[in-house]
Amino acid sequence: MLEDTVLLGGLGFLIVGGVIWFLHEQVEKSGWSTSRKRVANYVLMGLLAGLAIYIINWHASSYKAENALMLLPFQEAMHLLA
Repeated sequence: MLEDTVLLGGLGFLIVGGVIWFLHEQVEKSGWSTSRKRVANYVLMGLLAGLAIYIINWHASSYKAENALMLLPFQEAMHLLA
């Protein structure tokens, strides 16, 4: 199971997404000014987007490492086209 990056990444994304949603709700209920709330929400959205990028990169690098021998002919063909 620890080798299934899609399952682990998806589960991690859902957990962190839930935490970010909870923090978003707390920010909205706070007595902060509108501009401070907006900045806090942008930071939370940025964290979520950064996490998604990290998970996709992790999955891609794991896939490439596991299937390196299968990708060699494709890489050689792409090198010839470049």
